[in-house]
Amino acid sequence: MTLHHYDAIVVGARCAGAATAMLMAKKGMRVLLVERGAPGTDTLSSHNLTRGAVKQLARWGLADRVMDQGTPRINQTVFQFGETVLPLDLRPVDGTPGLLGTRRMILDTTLVDAAYEAGVDVRFHTSFCDVIREKCGRVVGVTLTNDSGIDLAVTAPLVIGADGIRSTVARRVDATTRKEATHALGHIYSYYRGLPLTENHVFFAPGVSVASTPTNDDMDVVIATIAPGTLKEMKRNKGDEDVLKALAKMANPEFADLLERAERTEPIKVFAGTKGFVRDCAGPGWALVGDAGYFRDPVTAHGITDAFRDAELLANAAGQGDAALWEYQRKRNEVTADIWEITDRIAAFDMRLDDLQSSYHDLARAMRAEQAWMASEFEPAALAA
Repeated sequence: MTLHHYDAIVVGARCAGAATAMLMAKKGMRVLLVERGAPGTDTLSSHNLTRGAVKQLARWGLADRVMDQGTPRINQTVFQFGETVLPLDLRPVDGTPGLLGTRRMILDTTLVDAAYEAGVDVRFHTSFCDVIREKCGRVVGVTLTNDSGIDLAVTAPLVIGADGIRSTVARRVDATTRKEATHALGHIYSYYRGLPLTENHVFFAPGVSVASTPTNDDMDVVIATIAPGTLKEMKRNKGDEDVLKALAKMANPEFADLLERAERTEPIKVFAGTKGFVRDCAGPGWALVGDAGYFRDPVTAHGITDAFRDAELLANAAGQGDAALWEYQRKRNEVTADIWEITDRIAAFDMRLDDLQSSYHDLARAMRAEQAWMASEFEPAALAA
């Protein structure tokens, strides 16, 4: 069975895929967005929408939708390196908050709804199987299967993989990995109610950190980070919540005391660690966006910003031919180079706290440069529109 022809097919309806599909549809393209899972489900996430991502949402007309669903506006991040406390002001600029800590089930659903409103054909419970190629090797469509066992063949001049770190689309198009990180960290987290903190807090001790970010439903997401081997060893001898609390105590005993008195509201989630990578994100008839093409360790909490930035870069290139797709890849590589290197340096988690503090100052400078780059790249087009 063959579905109607589309201008683009997007595989994966999380924040990168849904945003890309929405933006392409707003440019008049006929877009199919497929997702193997169910709508409204949660996923592993650092929850942080940094200023760059919030400004993207605001320009797309979606920031208020996310905030109206109980997402707290965060005006400050407090970094504590041992005894050194460094508050970072995140006051609103032009009406947009400096940081949002939204749940992914809210963010992703908001973006899917916006994609549907823009005219995207959205299909959940539909799995990607393979790409369809011409004899010359060019990708011209996909084969899919739905939960009813019906196989589908869909054609389009552009197939986009937004299907995450272990992207099947990336494997099927033979996307080359150009860089691989040296380091990776393990992360364990859950949600707590009753923590008396009103802003974002990150506590560091040698080799470990714990972060607390306000999120929806009057909860905080608490994330502890350590070398993956140490996390694995601790999990052999302790239950997951005991591991999380033990890491919190290692990072900051005062915060650990607050955590003991708070109420855990959801199961513990664990990300055992995956080394970052940079894959080719464009080829004849195909492209990758989000974690499918570019992934950094979550320690710097920047993945959603990466997803939104690259979604708009790709949507602007879509339908403009192969040269525009190569330019999308060039721009992505250019804007991510510094943050990539700094993240891998931080993810070693083997430096003295004063050196770690210096690396976070470098990260802040790189993020400000990225925000300026995004403003130059995207905002004139928004004003012209």
